Amino acid sequence: MTENAFVAPEKMIKNVFDLNPWYFSKAYEEYLAFLHRLNDSVIGVHTTADLRCNELVIDFIEMLDGLEKWIDEIPLEEISEQRFGNKAFRHFYEKLCKEAPELLKNVLPSNTHDALIELVPYFTESFGNSTRIDYGSGHEANFLIFIFCLQKLGVFNDHDNQVLVLRIFNKYLRVCRHLQTKFKMEPAGSRGVHAIDDFQFAPFIFGSAQLIGSKSLVPDSYLKSTVVEANAHISLFLDAVNFINQTKTGPFHEHSNQLWNISAVPHWKKVNSGMFKMYEGEVLKKFPVVQHLMFGSLFSFERTEHIKESSEDISQISRDDSMPPVCQMPPRAPAQHGMFAFQIPAAANSSTVRSATVVESGDLRKLHTEKHPEERCPPPMPEP
Repeated sequence: MTENAFVAPEKMIKNVFDLNPWYFSKAYEEYLAFLHRLNDSVIGVHTTADLRCNELVIDFIEMLDGLEKWIDEIPLEEISEQRFGNKAFRHFYEKLCKEAPELLKNVLPSNTHDALIELVPYFTESFGNSTRIDYGSGHEANFLIFIFCLQKLGVFNDHDNQVLVLRIFNKYLRVCRHLQTKFKMEPAGSRGVHAIDDFQFAPFIFGSAQLIGSKSLVPDSYLKSTVVEANAHISLFLDAVNFINQTKTGPFHEHSNQLWNISAVPHWKKVNSGMFKMYEGEVLKKFPVVQHLMFGSLFSFERTEHIKESSEDISQISRDDSMPPVCQMPPRAPAQHGMFAFQIPAAANSSTVRSATVVESGDLRKLHTEKHPEERCPPPMPEP
């Protein structure tokens, strides 16, 4: 790319009607394909696998290690009335914004320095918001977009995908967890027990791929804290569950209800595919999350050339101001309805469920263990 090709990224999703252009943008298509490539590269690969790291990868990890040392150096402020958000985080973020250009210059090849105008905003946005002192899956997405842009620039290629996930992204998780615990950062847009996790999402995608084919660990295994603790080092999924166990109290099915439900899935391949559907539905298609995304030349808001002809364009749907905003969002494809779709067990009376014999995962485990009277049978999915 030429020098003039790079532009300061801007926010383009300003209302719910911008969601449709986002869904059909080059950025959406390329980013999702990027996540699938990362995911496929770590199928059956343990976090502790012997991976070749070049000097660039080592420099990146050392740079992130330097950020983690900043956290220890910043003293906390007194907050007697606040449950979340120690204002000392703002000192970390101020230092990050000030030094980010130089940090990235030191690790990136000189021929990519012209792209810093686009790269720096994604990088600084990856560690949380200094005004709200919060962190969530949108910030995590910014780091993955940052890596995506580097790969698009040729800094990394597909041969580096395993290292990007299990070394660089893994180190990024360590830094963010350190930030979360020290500064008591608030979960950004948390849905409480209805969310898979207060802060992260991608570790559950990549980590479930790592466990595909495992003969000793099945999805139900992560309900046992001793098993999780003993195997957290081999999978980002189990590592994330282990962090939850260390930071939350009470019964697992109460504080992490979605993860408890998902543990009923019979194998990791199904969990992995369900995680992608959930990521699209709960992150990439949620206005409160994607309204903060920024777009430039590398992560482009331009319309993709590969349009799904069968997809319905929301611009052709008349607006009904009486409907809540969620009804004005792009309709999900049948395969993306909710998080996970499962066949209703024989124990449930499905005679009145018409041809759509799938359910949401809310009461999945109960369906597998109890007989439900007809009036408690879960409602069917709407016909596509």
